[in-house]
Amino acid sequence: MVRADFLTGIGLTLISLYVLIESWRMPRLEHLQVHPLSVPGLVPAFLAVVLFVCGLILIIRSAKKGGHRLGLTRETLQKTLAEPGNQRLLLTAILAVCYAGLLIGTLPYWLATGLFVFVFIVVFEWKEGMPGAQWWRSVAVAAILAITTSGAVTWVFDRLFLVTLP
Repeated sequence: MVRADFLTGIGLTLISLYVLIESWRMPRLEHLQVHPLSVPGLVPAFLAVVLFVCGLILIIRSAKKGGHRLGLTRETLQKTLAEPGNQRLLLTAILAVCYAGLLIGTLPYWLATGLFVFVFIVVFEWKEGMPGAQWWRSVAVAAILAITTSGAVTWVFDRLFLVTLP
């Protein structure tokens, strides 16, 4: 767990630095004479600073207990990747990167979100040897949830938060 905390801390600090930089690059709406405390990048920047501090705390606490000595070898890496929880985490990361990096901006937001939710549910509900009826039922549920989620999220951001979606 100490090594996991060390790696998680590194990940959190790197992600938070990226978010902080991107928050700084967001428009400040000076031409609209918007109050400086209501600019769009303020909340993400604040959250990035909090995550950065938490990441640093994890790194320091872990390093004090020897977590910085990762001891990575081919065998330990293979063993780590063979664990089902880690495989699910890796698959989740791949799906999320495909959603954010490939679908968003290429497809309309509502369609990209619906496809992501649908594929995510179908992938994680599938089990080897699953009966056909159960498979089609899970596909139908995934479609209903994808349509509902996509519609609700799009409506909330567009109508309530007044956010222009890609």
